[in-house]
Amino acid sequence: MRKFLRVVVGLCVSGGVVFPARAEEELQKLINRLLAPPTIQAEPGFIAKLLVPPGHLYDPLWLVPRAGAMWTNDDGREEKDKGSRLFAITREGQISVLADIGKLLPVVGFDVAPQNFGQFGGQIFTVAQAKVGMEGLVVNHIIQRVDPQQDYAASVFCTLPSHGQVNQGISSFGADARFGPEGSPFAGKLFAIATGNNSVYQVTPDGQCMPFVSFDPERFGAPAGLAFSADGQILLVTVARSALLGASQEPAGMIARVRPDGIIEDEPLVRGLVRPMGMDLAPKEFGAYAGQVFVTDAGSFEIPVPMTQALAADGKVYRVTSEGKLQLVASGFVNPMGVRFMGTTLWVNDINGDFIAGKRELPDGFIVEMYWP
Repeated sequence: MRKFLRVVVGLCVSGGVVFPARAEEELQKLINRLLAPPTIQAEPGFIAKLLVPPGHLYDPLWLVPRAGAMWTNDDGREEKDKGSRLFAITREGQISVLADIGKLLPVVGFDVAPQNFGQFGGQIFTVAQAKVGMEGLVVNHIIQRVDPQQDYAASVFCTLPSHGQVNQGISSFGADARFGPEGSPFAGKLFAIATGNNSVYQVTPDGQCMPFVSFDPERFGAPAGLAFSADGQILLVTVARSALLGASQEPAGMIARVRPDGIIEDEPLVRGLVRPMGMDLAPKEFGAYAGQVFVTDAGSFEIPVPMTQALAADGKVYRVTSEGKLQLVASGFVNPMGVRFMGTTLWVNDINGDFIAGKRELPDGFIVEMYWP
């Protein structure tokens, strides 16, 4: 905590003059406000629990259930030319390190390879920046291979090539990544998002990174999250016409449906979202909601500038009913990202205020667990 306090103290120094002695007390109050636990309101039929409160993670982005725990990538901290970490979190909220700082290029999205992905079954594949910081955020991203059997050693698997006209084709601002379900037309491939050029890429075991589908910026917008239909025949992609970052409350977001041949179906799964991000399908353990898509909506998706800015708690979680309607599940989130089921529970990642190296390095991210009693 003292490290984070010094970050704020640094913002309160001008011309070598530091605030009086009581400044530390005031700054501690500020830190307490910035790391205050959120108030999540669950709709009737659901219960929400703050599993990992602010103070432990910087920007927890996406979730992957694995071996009775949930794995997540935390997009925070940098060390020389490396950045971000991978964690495993138990059902009790205990955090353990998988790949610590200094091992990885900044991980944006990730998934674990199934056994049908060539010789790489069980290894971690990530969408990553090729460099740390803003310089790496705005250039072509890479697919990074991480081997848990080799102390999480990482290597570049391939580079997402430039494609299309949006953003001059640059495959920047990476997002979610998912392997196709076994037995489906998408099997044996990793699908990865580059929000910068509105594209989803497909990655094959032979090291090829190829564009799979691109979304028209006027009709659909930029993609963010991935999932697959219950029968594995459709790739679901969250898209929004508004910019990824910046205040907007235009309900132009939707969940698009893409066929195995890369053709976007005319009618989306659902419309009316603001800035939809992650998705998952409820398993049979979730009773009456089994098979329904649950999706996070980050709303205005504000980035705090200055770092003391209060952020709107306008993030929500919805489910898509069997009639194709949006139904609110929970509200009170700030910038929710990944959402995944594990057994009878639903986990939601929220980055809260964004990690900005050298400017805003607060561990204010949190994870909420929801269940249906």
